[in-house]
Amino acid sequence: MEVEKLSGRQLWASAATAGLSTAAAAAGRADWRWMLLAAPLGALMFWGVLRLIGTRPLFEGARGKVLRVLYCGWAVVFMAEAFERTAGRLQNVAEGRWPIGLLMILLALPLIWMGWGKTAAFFRAAELFWLAAALTAGAVLAMGVFRVEWRYLIAPAVGWGESLLAGAEVLSVAVFLLPHIYKVAPAPGDERRGLGWLAGLGLAAAALAALTAGVLSPAVASALDRPFFVTVGLLGDSARLEGLISALWLLPDLTYLGLLSRTWGERRWPAAAVLAALGLALAGLPGLLPGWTAAAGGLALVILTGALSFGGKK
Repeated sequence: MEVEKLSGRQLWASAATAGLSTAAAAAGRADWRWMLLAAPLGALMFWGVLRLIGTRPLFEGARGKVLRVLYCGWAVVFMAEAFERTAGRLQNVAEGRWPIGLLMILLALPLIWMGWGKTAAFFRAAELFWLAAALTAGAVLAMGVFRVEWRYLIAPAVGWGESLLAGAEVLSVAVFLLPHIYKVAPAPGDERRGLGWLAGLGLAAAALAALTAGVLSPAVASALDRPFFVTVGLLGDSARLEGLISALWLLPDLTYLGLLSRTWGERRWPAAAVLAALGLALAGLPGLLPGWTAAAGGLALVILTGALSFGGKK
């Protein structure tokens, strides 16, 4: 079967865009200093896994079948959490006028449509989304630097363990690139540039966390729901800016959900993954899970991928 060829930039741009979704969720519930440390640590861990996998398909052989089950299962759980998180944010912006279940369904519709398309088309779209998402994040940081209370940046914040887990949750989005690595035509310097993208995502997550703490203070940020978007509202002295950024942040959210759904394979399987995750979200699964589920699941996938790939043919 002919394999659709992808570029390394498309894959890494999609991971960086998707990671901004979890980075915004982590801002305010993690210490930016520990998240800063998580950036190089995560890049080094991912480099080790890449070296073990090489350029072969991740899901081939008996061990690959085990990994497929693990990836597909965790992807649906992560998607359900993202559905609940994103719909809750939109409901807050709409001041509760829309039921959260209806918002989840509306979010699922474009993902189902994208799931019927080819993988290459999704990654080309994600590369375009990256430009808009990067400009949005850059504009927020540029506005926020003048509103930061620098004494808040050195104030006591969330503990190191929770902060490192938050950083791991952001960076673990890259693990869902691994099923597609074999579709990339090798080019000199691709691996180095890819790790640069991943480290850059970690730095961006730390910057968003620092902005949130610097504007609200760590104590206030940790007591709020969606503190990053509250911070954005304060930057413009208006709820309109919060609503605008919240809407623009749908690009990282949809990229994150779309990347996870692609773990299920080709043809109609990504659409089936969206429907499965939507069902779990509507059933209330995210509310039953502890807050560290996504971080622990992402780390477990990285470790198991490395362990099950060790010694395989590259």
